[in-house]
Formats: sequence, structure tokens, C-alpha cells
Amino acid sequence: MSAAASVRKISTYGITFLLVLHAVITLSVDVTDQTTSLDTGSMRDMFHTFREWMFNFVGRTGMRTRGYFLQDKIPDDLPFPCNISLGRSDRPPKSVHKLRPGDISVIAAMGDSLTAASGAASDSMLGLYMENRGLAWCIGGQWNWRNVTTLPNILKEFNPKLVGYSLGDAYPFHRETQFNMAEIGAVSYDMPFMARALVRRIRSDPRVDFKRDWKLVTISIGGNDICSFVCTMQHPDDLPEKHRLRMIKALQYLRDNMPRTFVNVVSIPSVETVVSISPKPGICHTLHHGECSCWVGKLYNQTDSSRARWRRIQEEMVKVEMEVVKMDEFRRLDEFAVVHQPWSTNITLKMNGRSVDYSLLAYDCFHMSQKGNAYAGTALWNNMLQPVGSKTTNWKPLFENFKCPTAKAPYLFTYDNS
Repeated sequence: MSAAASVRKISTYGITFLLVLHAVITLSVDVTDQTTSLDTGSMRDMFHTFREWMFNFVGRTGMRTRGYFLQDKIPDDLPFPCNISLGRSDRPPKSVHKLRPGDISVIAAMGDSLTAASGAASDSMLGLYMENRGLAWCIGGQWNWRNVTTLPNILKEFNPKLVGYSLGDAYPFHRETQFNMAEIGAVSYDMPFMARALVRRIRSDPRVDFKRDWKLVTISIGGNDICSFVCTMQHPDDLPEKHRLRMIKALQYLRDNMPRTFVNVVSIPSVETVVSISPKPGICHTLHHGECSCWVGKLYNQTDSSRARWRRIQEEMVKVEMEVVKMDEFRRLDEFAVVHQPWSTNITLKMNGRSVDYSLLAYDCFHMSQKGNAYAGTALWNNMLQPVGSKTTNWKPLFENFKCPTAKAPYLFTYDNS
């Protein structure tokens, strides 16, 4: 490392240390910022046992082939829409800014129940307790692109040897979850822990050449902060700055401990868009009281004014994410890049000629259905192939304006090659 690089790295860590120190002194400590007796080994074991029982009680739902929640299967006689030969380098590139889709060998994700695909194949309340991880938009690899159009299933067309995607219904401790670190109920505070756990899991996997393989990680978290915890905070307006520090810490850890890594940061879709759907089925109205209690019901004296405040805080969190990924310490690196992919920032449920397309939503009208996960996976894929400043901010019906690598633009776009 050059002297200039050493000075830059020392300065970076010094600035980060001061930011963290400032946060400790000035930002409030809230329920999501601390551990409790529930985090002890014995309590985790009990929770694990309960979750295993619940998994067996509900049963696997993700293998269903019929239901309003499923995407239309792509006919077998229709070829994959991209020229595969343009999507993979002859030899692994040395720069992340010359990375093609097929150069990715390992895929991973960090997030909450949206990334766990909770209830994606649900047609009853019981089905909401199953995590259909094989159907998850950014990390599910069940079946193939024709009936589960997720990001991994698209990437598998370019590199059939891709590893890390979730294989089917699974909870976090099941083998099928693979490199999907998502946890139901996870909050922004959990990001640094997830980053450390992810690196350990990938490093220890014998299928992975840790130093040589290119890795793709998608991070999407914050929905539980906004839905369930912001209204319990002593100083809710601190949340965006806390989110900033946690995201910086997680990205720094990935950058410093996992070579050859491309990171997508995807903002949680607007909570207001989901909880304010109309007409809202009665079961969804009831479930939203528990899933998004800061917005729905009377438990926390919800008002139009409080909901407007939470909306503004979520908008600030999105702004923070856009700022963090552009920080100088994450730019102009050969083996690390992070990009904000904005497909979720202007999302609408007014689709396919309907005022609300409920087929995109799970049984609770809150999580995404399998079809919704396919829309999201395709939207993320398109964002990765769109230059910075020209990325779409909404999802579209499958294969409407589907993007492909071209001879002129074969690489995944970063802030330094757009």
C-alpha cells in the first residue's frame, strides 16, 4: 500500500471513529440499539426449537404451482432474451468496473422478511409463517427464470455454476438458506452483525475460491424500523443518522474483509404505499395492526401527523443510503463497488390495468407474493445494467423493457464506469 493510500485509509477510519463517537454521545439509545436477555444462548436455543416446530407445522408452501400469487410461466419455446456470450468475460476481470453478469460466482443477501420472501406463496394466514427463500427476489434460486424470475435465476443463465442462492423454503438455520442472511424482524442495527456473519459463511464454504471469485451482495433493510419501532423511539428523528453509521460500518467490513465484491443497496419500498392501499381486505387491515403498528391502529396514537413524520423519516433514510454509497472511501477501488439501485423508490401497486394489483402481494397485503418477487428481481436486474442517472425507479411487468448486456455496454454499472 502506498504512503498516500495509507494516509487516506487512516483518515477514513479517523473520520468514522469521530462519527461513531459523536453518535454515542448525542444520539439516543433505543430498543433496537441494544441486546437483552433474549439474546442469550439459552433463549436463542428455545427460539430455534420453536421455529423448527413452526416450520414443520406450517409445512413447505413454496413448491406450489397454482395460485393467484404466481407469475405466468414463460413458455419453453421462448428463448432467454439476452445474448449469453456478451454477459461473461473470457477470464475473470481484475476490476469490478469491468464486471459482467456471468463473472459473478457467488451471490448473497442481507435483509429482513422481504428478503426472506416471507409468505411469498401464502394463500392463508398460516402460510405467512413460511419463509419461501427459494422465491426471494434478490437471492432465491428455486427452479429457473421461466417460472421464478429472480436475480439468481437470471444470473444462472450466464453462469450455471453460481452458488449462494437459497434453494427453497427455509429458516435462517437451514442449509437451504445458503448465503441469504435475512432475518424476519431484522432492523438497521443488525447490518454490521450480518456482514460479519456473511463473510464467515462465505469464507468457510468449500465451493468458494474466496480470493478469486467475484461476489454479489444485495442489502435491503429498514422496513421494521419504520413500521414497528420508529414510534417507540425517544428521538425518532435520530433514525436516519443511526442508519447511516450502521450502513457505513457494514460496507467497510465487506470492503476490508471480502475481496472482489459488488454490493447493491436497495431501499425498502415506501411503507405508506402498502399500508394505505384501498380498498383493503379485512384480513389485511387486521394484520397490518401487528405488522406495521406505527402506522395502523391506535396502539401508538397514530394520526395523520405522525404518519407524515414517519414518511419523512423514511425518505431521509433513503437519502442517507444514496449518500453513503457515494462516499469517497467506497469509490475508485478495483475489488469493491457499492451502488444504490433505486427501482423501489417510486414503486406503485397500480399495475396490469388494476387500481391495486393484489397478485403482487402476499396474503397479508404487506409482503410480496412470488409474482411480486419476480417483478422485484427483474427490476433489480434492469437497474444493474442501467447507467447511474438513468436507472428506473419503479418495477414493471415481466420482460417489459428487459435489459441485456450489449457489445457497447457489457458491464454492470458502477459510479466509476457510468
